[in-house]
Amino acid sequence: MVVKWEWENATAGAVAGFATVAIMHPLDVVCTRFQDTVNDGRMSNLPSYKNIPNAIFTIARSEGSRGLYAGFTPAVIGSSISWGLYSRAKKRYSHDEEDKLSPGHHLAAAAEAGALVSFFTNPVWVIKTRLQLQNPLHQT
Repeated sequence: MVVKWEWENATAGAVAGFATVAIMHPLDVVCTRFQDTVNDGRMSNLPSYKNIPNAIFTIARSEGSRGLYAGFTPAVIGSSISWGLYSRAKKRYSHDEEDKLSPGHHLAAAAEAGALVSFFTNPVWVIKTRLQLQNPLHQT
């Protein structure tokens, strides 16, 4: 008899969250930087980016990989929590190992996970965004 590890799905979800953040995080930094340049309408000496490749190149040139991965740790924590909670919620609505979830159960699992994720990770996203905006050019 093979005993399945109870947290297997949550762990797989957390690993998927980590991989997603590791690959896509520089684009998240660029997105946040684009948003910051129009946040309050005042002129500043922050760099203006022409497009996404220009933004990635400019950040990499002026700040190195630390700039492209600013806020990485909170992003990984938040994403891993999100994926893990969804995986666990799906497991709760499944009655046995072979049970496929109905669309209604998928919706309920997603709603439950979404509510929990919003509650637990919102502070993490605030920290991530602030770290992404911290660099010598953004200091006042």
